[in-house]
Amino acid sequence: MRRLILMLVAVLLWAGCGDGTSAEEEAIASRTPTGTEEAQQALENFMGQPFITEAQREQSKDMIWRACASFQDGATWQEVEDAEIAALSEGGRTLSPIELSGMRTAAGLGLAAYCPQHADKAP
Repeated sequence: MRRLILMLVAVLLWAGCGDGTSAEEEAIASRTPTGTEEAQQALENFMGQPFITEAQREQSKDMIWRACASFQDGATWQEVEDAEIAALSEGGRTLSPIELSGMRTAAGLGLAAYCPQHADKAP
């Protein structure tokens, strides 16, 4: 929990900083995809599957942007995944194995689409 709070505070502070940020940091803070059209389309194709609800799409995109910001701060995928699972658990929700697999797939595709400089950190 403490790590999640620290990560959220860091993201908020980082997003509020305008001076001295790199183009990569600004793209992440403004949620501007920097991946190729093909990578962005691959993510949209996955997210467009009929078994993925609109709410799940939005949650997945939010998770991907949080991962991009966390990676910018030096986090690993395992730390990001643990923080996501902990946040869901605190909200009284657990992920089924298929949901966890979907989260990892969305992260892999999303990192390539949104922050390709961190695509090598994907699950």
